Amino acid sequence: MTASRLRILVPVLIAVLVAIGAGGTWYWRMSAPPPPSALAGVALPEGFKPVEPPMQMGGFAFQDADGNTVRLADFKGRPVLLNIWAKWCAPCLAEMPTLNQLQADAAPGTLAVVAVAVDEPNPAKVRDFLANRRWDALKPYLDPKNVFAKALEIKAIPVSLLIDKNGFALVRVDAPVDWYSAEAISLLKQTIL
Repeated sequence: MTASRLRILVPVLIAVLVAIGAGGTWYWRMSAPPPPSALAGVALPEGFKPVEPPMQMGGFAFQDADGNTVRLADFKGRPVLLNIWAKWCAPCLAEMPTLNQLQADAAPGTLAVVAVAVDEPNPAKVRDFLANRRWDALKPYLDPKNVFAKALEIKAIPVSLLIDKNGFALVRVDAPVDWYSAEAISLLKQTIL
C-alpha cells in the first residue's frame, strides 16, 4: 500500500471508529434507566436523608454464605433495602427482627432485604449467627473487603439504604430503624415499592 493511500485511509478509519464509539455511547445512555428525580414531596422521617444525587449501586459486590460474589445488580427489577450491620453492634441487632419480618412478609420477587455483615470474613459464621437467632428470612451476606464502608464513607453502623428497582440509592439512614413503624412503611411505599 502506498504512503498516499495510508494518509487517506488512516483518517477515514479514525472517523469511522469515533462514529461507532459515539453511537455506542448514545445507545447506552438511551437504554440505561435515567436516575430518578429527587424525592420532592416525600416527607422523610427524622434521621432519614435523601441521597442527592441518587447513587447507582448495581456494581457493588459482596459475598453470600457460600463465598460467591453477589452484586446489587443481581437484584435489578426489585427494590432493595440494603442494611450494613455487625454481630457486635447492639443497635444493629435491635433492628434485625424487623428486617427479618419485613423480608418474611415480602411477596416473592418483590422487596429484597439485603443485610450485609461487615465484621466477619467467614460466611459460615454469619449464616450460623442469623440461624441461631431465627432470623431465617434474611440471607447471610458479608462484606469482607469493606467495600460499602469505603464507598459510602460509613463512620458508624447500622446504615440502611433504600434502593429502587433500577439500582439507585434514594434514601440513607445512619441509625437503627423500626422497619414496621407507620413512617417506615409509608416511606418504603413512596420511594421504592
